[in-house]
Amino acid sequence: MVHGGAGAWPRRKIPVGLAGVGAAAAIGVSVLRRGGSALDAVEAAVVEMENNPVFNAGKGSSLTVDGTIEMDAGIMDGRDLSAGAVALVRRVKNPVRLARIVMEETDHVLLAGREADKLAKAFSLPEANPMTPYRRKLLMSIRKKALDKRVAWFRKNAQLLRSHPEMFSHDTVGAIAVDMQGNFAASSSTGGTMMKLQGRIGDTPQIGSGLYADNRAGAATVTGIGEVLIKLTMSKAVCSMMERGATARLASIATVKSASIRLRGGAGVIAIDKSGRIASVHNTPAMLWAVADTRTCKPNARARGLFVASIRKVA
Repeated sequence: MVHGGAGAWPRRKIPVGLAGVGAAAAIGVSVLRRGGSALDAVEAAVVEMENNPVFNAGKGSSLTVDGTIEMDAGIMDGRDLSAGAVALVRRVKNPVRLARIVMEETDHVLLAGREADKLAKAFSLPEANPMTPYRRKLLMSIRKKALDKRVAWFRKNAQLLRSHPEMFSHDTVGAIAVDMQGNFAASSSTGGTMMKLQGRIGDTPQIGSGLYADNRAGAATVTGIGEVLIKLTMSKAVCSMMERGATARLASIATVKSASIRLRGGAGVIAIDKSGRIASVHNTPAMLWAVADTRTCKPNARARGLFVASIRKVA
């Protein structure tokens, strides 16, 4: 199961985005069909989305307020809670691959900035320029609107979302899977929030916030306003409820409602519980997602899941 981000997706981008999440789910499930692990499947699915400029991850990442790119990614294995993550990387083509190297080749969980880039070079990971003309144009447009309205960035997120939903297009990507041995895994990747300050690290690489996988519970990954998701340690909250017996659907609804009511922030979740039940829940106008399994020929891709507690209603 994959998502391409929760937020205000422009209508013209939705068909391309749906094709993108469908392709990612198909690649992930092809790994499972060959007997591959859930970990391999989620990595492959996220790599596919990092290579697709329609998503805010890898190629096509959002720009900082200074017009630079700083990417984050994470991956987690539910078998033994192994995890790896990177933050503030600039030229690695596929940050999720670097996150897996951190997990498997170092004693750490999270590396950031220049040291993460050094590790990528040590393992000869391909480099690429992730900036696209669309993201540069979008940054210029948002800068102009913010200056025209005299709005301080990150000061009144709910008010900004109502007035200018295009500013908060949270097209982070994520993937979760369970394999034939019953092992769970999760991964995620992002370019971060548009117009973020340099050095800002969101929820995506933070284990428990952006993603979580545990064979005792299932797996979850989230998308939305990173600062909201961090405060709620949202992925771990979903998995903790599933471990106590809640279905993926009920756990996801509860956490998204919490984001809406307590923090008035945009959020979306995809989750798989121990019984293999899935959920896609969000409080934003759209969230692109797709699901596939080894018994079906074609992934099911959609632009909306279960729409819960719109932040416009509680703001």
